[in-house]
Amino acid sequence: MNHTLLRAFAPALSLAMLSATSLTGAYAQDLEQISLRLAWIAGGVDAPLFMADAKGYFEEAGIDIDIVDGNGSTGTIQAVGAGDFPIGIAGLGVVAQAQQTSGSSDLIVVAGLLQKDPTSIISLEGSGITTPKDIEGKRLGTDAGNFEDGMIKAFAAANDVDLDKVEVVVINGGGDRVALLNGDVDFINGWANPDGDKVAEMKPISPPLLFADYGVNIIGSSVVVRKDWLAEHGELMKGFLAALQKGKADVAANPEEALAIFMEARPDSDEAQIALELKVMPAYEHTAASEGKPYGWVAEADILQTISLLEEYSEMKPGLTPAGIYDGSFLPAE
Repeated sequence: MNHTLLRAFAPALSLAMLSATSLTGAYAQDLEQISLRLAWIAGGVDAPLFMADAKGYFEEAGIDIDIVDGNGSTGTIQAVGAGDFPIGIAGLGVVAQAQQTSGSSDLIVVAGLLQKDPTSIISLEGSGITTPKDIEGKRLGTDAGNFEDGMIKAFAAANDVDLDKVEVVVINGGGDRVALLNGDVDFINGWANPDGDKVAEMKPISPPLLFADYGVNIIGSSVVVRKDWLAEHGELMKGFLAALQKGKADVAANPEEALAIFMEARPDSDEAQIALELKVMPAYEHTAASEGKPYGWVAEADILQTISLLEEYSEMKPGLTPAGIYDGSFLPAE
């Protein structure tokens, strides 16, 4: 009886399976192929992207995503501007400078992922550096580019620090942490996380002095696209950002799962370092002005401060407005 029924229904089952396969193939073909370029090699800050991909949120939004590592915000901006990638992750401050210095006015930021700059003064425990003024009379270890970008000068100006009383020791090739550990310099200028964490693994450090806590904040990692692409793919961008917010919520709810998903996507990563980044990065996702707002929402006051600092200390030509660099209308409604 069972064999008879199976033979009787076999044609119908075959037809149903064929139809399902055809629908799946058609659905896959309907997905928009999106290559996204990160600012740097993937890290904890990028976990919401990998979570959203693994959970199928991008697919639900009609997106088949390919997440590609980058080698700096400038390279990502150039790649997105050239049309090689429709979406990129880059510092909003770097996008602003590109707009004003190289004419990249065709780019726009649609979400800010790291809004509180982790840049800080890092020193060893017992250095005596507990306030900005304490760096006077001390030795700063930094590479030339880091010093010339103007932000250490902004930090000094905002806190009445006389930089002429700071001995600048130029250390190229990323050797500043080694110099600090060896006692060749008294402090370095880097990210509290992970740079400060890496130093702390070797020797105890004083609490890093975050620039953002002392009046100098440049908005960091942000979602950047071309304006012409955005004009044609507005609904897709809304879906992308909604999926990203879902991914972020899942990372916050289950960091262990987020770590496992990240390591599956990037198995060569330092698992302990990624776990640490997952723990500390939420502290940099909002400023006082954007606290309580959805992930990615940027306050106009923070953009104005970023523009003002870049104009005053990084020789960015004036004229850029918040509306010229950021459009938050594609984020899901609160």
